[in-house]
Amino acid sequence: MAHIRRVGQRLASRQPVRVVSLLVLTLFLTNVLTPVALASPVGPAEQDAWQNSEEGGEIYSASTRTQIFTYVVQSGDTLWSIAAQFDLDVETLRWSNPELVRNPDLLSVDQEALILPVRGAYVTVKAGDTLERLAARWGVAPEDISNYPLNNLRPGEAPTPGAELVIPHGQRDVSLAPPDPAPGYVYAWPIRGYVTQPYSARHRAVDLGAPYGAKVYASRAGVCVSAAWSQVGYGYLVILKHDDGSRTYYGHLKGAWVTPGQRVARGELVGEVGSTGNSTGPHVHFEIRIGGVPQNPLDYLPPEP
Repeated sequence: MAHIRRVGQRLASRQPVRVVSLLVLTLFLTNVLTPVALASPVGPAEQDAWQNSEEGGEIYSASTRTQIFTYVVQSGDTLWSIAAQFDLDVETLRWSNPELVRNPDLLSVDQEALILPVRGAYVTVKAGDTLERLAARWGVAPEDISNYPLNNLRPGEAPTPGAELVIPHGQRDVSLAPPDPAPGYVYAWPIRGYVTQPYSARHRAVDLGAPYGAKVYASRAGVCVSAAWSQVGYGYLVILKHDDGSRTYYGHLKGAWVTPGQRVARGELVGEVGSTGNSTGPHVHFEIRIGGVPQNPLDYLPPEP
């Protein structure tokens, strides 16, 4: 049974509204309402009606949501589907749920995620934080934070450590400078990251740690032969075939920026760092295969960027 309840708007209460997916709610309503009630196709008006609990609280409507609530993850959910359901972006979900920063692509059924009424972030104030520092960190104006109704800050009031604030429309820059061109080397680093797991007999690649969403570049010019979800644990995987027949693999991506058949220049964007597939955190699984055999990429790459 879907359980939706209304709570006060003060963030300090930490009392969330608990909701399940619209599909589950539909199935429940189908079982408890007469067939006539659901005989016609479901349109926006009917969906809006379902967004109201018995106490009148609007839940799904992005234009009228005014409170923070928790969403209970259902089977088949992804960050993207949840974000789309509530008119948010994936980054807002991550920046509102610390556990999703570490491994944002790994959701479990019945896991709870905070849903903000606006795109942005939900942060806990730390010692030394000021409105000006928080604003600079998230790329907004200090008054955007102080004037946001849910933050309950009086004019001129400084946030106290431990308080939780909404940063409306806040964003963090996760971009990294592209790797150096590496003249004299056939292959270049795909990202200016750091090696988190080296090549070995059991791990025939290198894992490169980097912030979630950072840009990933082609190590060498070639043709994209695959840009799809891998069935063997790589998550979103891009494979480039090079002129000499060698291939480079870019795994666990957040998504791909290239399509099969596309010619890709060295240093051209091929995807973004993710944590899809069998992954414990944001990184790029990078392979070089020559004659179909994985090689130690460190033997072919310049010194670490």
